[in-house]
Amino acid sequence: MADFLTAVKSVRTHEDVDSGDTLLTAVRTRPAAPQPRSRDHSDPTIDAVTHSHDDTKTVDQSAISSVAAAPLEQTLHALRSQPNLDQLIPLLRQLSQDQPPDAHLSLHEPGPVQAQIINTLLTATFSDYWSVFSKQQRREFAACLRNVAGLNAIVTHLRLTDPLAKDRPNPSNASTVDLLQLVHLVLAGEDAVAKIWLSSQAAVKDGVKLDMLWKQLTALLASGKVISAVAQAEDSIKRASGEWHWLSNAADYAAWLGRSIAALLEHSSSAAAQLLARALNLTPFNAICDGLYTTALSRNEPGGRAPVLITDLLSHVPAYSMRTLVEQSLRWLSSLSMAPTGPTEQQRMVAAITGLLSTLIQNENTQQDLVSLLHDPIASSALSYPARRASIASIAQLDNTDHLYRLLEKLFATFCDPLFINHAPIRQQESIIQTLLLASGYLNRQNSVAFLVIGRSSNGIQGVSNRLDSSNTRARWLGMVVATAVSRLTDRESSRMNFGTDEMDTDDARWYLHLPDIRDRCGNLRLFSELLQAHQMQSKSPRPVQQPPAREKQQILNGKPVFGPPRPPAQTEVIGDRITEILDDDGASEIDDFKPYAKPDSDPEDSDEDATLVNRDKVRPPAYIRDLISMLRDDKNHDRFEMGIRSAAPLIRRKRDFGSEVTDHAEELAGMFCNLQDPFETDNFDELKLQALIAVLLSDIAVLAPWLSRQAFSGDYSLSQRCTVLSALGLGGRELAGLVVEDQLNPSLPDTKFPSKQLPPRLHSLYGGVGSSTKSLDAASTSTERALIQPLALRAADQSTAELNAVKVRTFSSRMAVERTKRKAPPNRLAKIFGQAFFFPLANRYQQEVAAYGSASVFASVPVVLVTFLKTLTLLLHASGPATLALPQITAEFWELLLSLRVRAVSDITILQTVLFALLTLLEMNTDKRRIAEEHPRELMETQRWVDMVFDRTGGGNFIAENENTDEAKVRTLAAAVLVKTKEVIDAYQKQLVGYGQ
Repeated sequence: MADFLTAVKSVRTHEDVDSGDTLLTAVRTRPAAPQPRSRDHSDPTIDAVTHSHDDTKTVDQSAISSVAAAPLEQTLHALRSQPNLDQLIPLLRQLSQDQPPDAHLSLHEPGPVQAQIINTLLTATFSDYWSVFSKQQRREFAACLRNVAGLNAIVTHLRLTDPLAKDRPNPSNASTVDLLQLVHLVLAGEDAVAKIWLSSQAAVKDGVKLDMLWKQLTALLASGKVISAVAQAEDSIKRASGEWHWLSNAADYAAWLGRSIAALLEHSSSAAAQLLARALNLTPFNAICDGLYTTALSRNEPGGRAPVLITDLLSHVPAYSMRTLVEQSLRWLSSLSMAPTGPTEQQRMVAAITGLLSTLIQNENTQQDLVSLLHDPIASSALSYPARRASIASIAQLDNTDHLYRLLEKLFATFCDPLFINHAPIRQQESIIQTLLLASGYLNRQNSVAFLVIGRSSNGIQGVSNRLDSSNTRARWLGMVVATAVSRLTDRESSRMNFGTDEMDTDDARWYLHLPDIRDRCGNLRLFSELLQAHQMQSKSPRPVQQPPAREKQQILNGKPVFGPPRPPAQTEVIGDRITEILDDDGASEIDDFKPYAKPDSDPEDSDEDATLVNRDKVRPPAYIRDLISMLRDDKNHDRFEMGIRSAAPLIRRKRDFGSEVTDHAEELAGMFCNLQDPFETDNFDELKLQALIAVLLSDIAVLAPWLSRQAFSGDYSLSQRCTVLSALGLGGRELAGLVVEDQLNPSLPDTKFPSKQLPPRLHSLYGGVGSSTKSLDAASTSTERALIQPLALRAADQSTAELNAVKVRTFSSRMAVERTKRKAPPNRLAKIFGQAFFFPLANRYQQEVAAYGSASVFASVPVVLVTFLKTLTLLLHASGPATLALPQITAEFWELLLSLRVRAVSDITILQTVLFALLTLLEMNTDKRRIAEEHPRELMETQRWVDMVFDRTGGGNFIAENENTDEAKVRTLAAAVLVKTKEVIDAYQKQLVGYGQ
């Protein structure tokens, strides 16, 4: 019925035409071969048409000519006036011209009238005349819509298709098929995009408007909108039509887009670069590369412009898109070289690939992008061996050898990385090592000294050691291969490395060891074009069809088919000798001779009579830091919490130098231990928490030492928690300096106090003060005081018995005996960072605290906190030693701080004892007495006078009770030691001090 579809057109006569409309004249009807559809969509019935010659009308050719030359407004009016086919064709021919004689008739320039014409063509003309158009007329109609606005309108109409049409009959299926045919004609051919560009460039003279118009087209073509719209339309008519268009196939569409970019490249490299940059994210990009390079090189005549065109294209691609372009091009080249070939064919293939790569990496940015891709394990493993080999050859033929040197540095760094060795897939490791060996050969031939530096660097040596320690057999073998290959390039033949194992005497090992000897030549684009032609011929050649194996006769068992191998027949009788049981009367006596096994020991867990009371859910020590954090936060399960707090310090110390697991959670762990409470009255909880906090501090001392210094003065912490933080800083610094005493860090002293003189354990932890949190710090302080005072006491005793020097017996040891018994002191790492990480953060925060709060501060109102603070600084200074960096500045500030506490020290004997201990340590650490006398004469004299006063008042009994106790004896001893130290400085440099006093 569609072949006989006709329409009845009502034509006005001259009398019906108004004065303003002179475009259409009265015509008579004449026989028309195909007539357009009726525009009355409300009546789906087919109208009858009379084909008589007497009633036909002829077309006035002068009127048509006037219509064709009319401006766009008149053309729009003519299209809306329901013209017949003969009147419509001249209009379409005028609108379909790429460069019409009248510039006002172009539909490529955006505007409101052009938009209305395109809308009229799609809504009225297309639905009425598409079925009666001939092939040439359809192409002319599609040419009218081959512009940015027309293509947008077609895609919009395709998106409006009913998605439910596949489930029920839809009367719009015919129009959807027509739309698919129309969009196919609009975009048919690889020159369609180039035609749109040339027509738009001729119609739009404003550069800004042209740029915006082209951006709209690139967004439409390169974003997948056309593919999705066509696929949706085809999905809606799938049951009504079995056609499948290339526009909905991503691979075919991408290949067409690549060919279109190559065709556009001959007219405008900047426009082609914009379209290519936008299409980089379109999948699959290999098809775009295939269409682009194949078309560009197929149009390259001998001595043609293909290299120049590709170079111009790359010069206009944005820098941020070049890495993606180089990577996708390499992957496409990998797909071309995946077929296994011999050595000669492979060498020709590598030379052909270098012909294209040399064109791609002509600027510095693309060269760096290629280097970064080769040392990336993931990107490198996605490339084929010939592609990587061609990439190394392309980099080696550059004038700048720095790229090859940097590439080898990155490859050796990846080669020796323990995480990469133990966790990377073997495919990535093999690709990295193949690239490393290829690059080693080229660099050794170009600059043997540079390769010698890299080959004997710490990365190369450590990488081989790490791989030999690996549990992966292939990783160890790859390490031996690299070590042998590098040794062949750098060492003499007599001293070359040879592992002497069977694994290194295989074909695979010989292939790897041959990689540094490979020297590929660089080809040109002509050679690469031959490679493309060979690949296309190979892909087009028919593959041999494998005949399926002949099916055996189907086995039937019990009326049902049986699959699988044939089953043997069922055995119904015994074949061969029968087994007969022989009875022996002596069997019972032999059984009695066997001794039964003893019963196993009872399980202590099963000693309970009630099996429900046995706890089989054992808590295991944590293996990861996240597990430790989870166990410490569990305040409902006593066993998990106790296991977590007891395993905290060993786990942190064990994992401190293994990866970054501890450092990643260092601040979180430190904050948790600073504020950790004991919900279950755990034994030795304070000591365990202190050990864990010290372990966390030592994991990242440069970051956590200042952080804990701030926490000691800020935050909602109790006195015990603040003292714990200060104790951790002091003991952690001593351990950093090498002064590790297990009894101080892990005290196990018995409780010698009488039970009635202290509170119960639960109440003692709340009201018992901060003694338990500073016990380790006090022990370290006592041992340090004894170490400082004992030499002074021995020297004083020796001087008091000077008259007996003649009878004193002294023993002398030989130098060898002394060397045997002397132990090498551990390195003092605290001396480098004491001031920056410990002293200045603590001292500055103390000054701010006192200045802000005065006597209301806990450091001014609670003596035990101030004593702990001073002991921490003193022990750290003693552990740091005379080699401390910035010691003069630390001395000045610490001495000033101690002298400011003289008034507080008079009112509390513990503060007095701590201040004297700090002064003694300060004078002991400053071995340069001349500098002390010259730079701090005032502090020295004030210290001597004040300590002399303390010594006199303590000895006279005015300061404390008449009966001396232990604290008073310590004060007197410390004061005497400080006086001895000050007297040494004054006696040695009396002239300078007397001059200062005058």
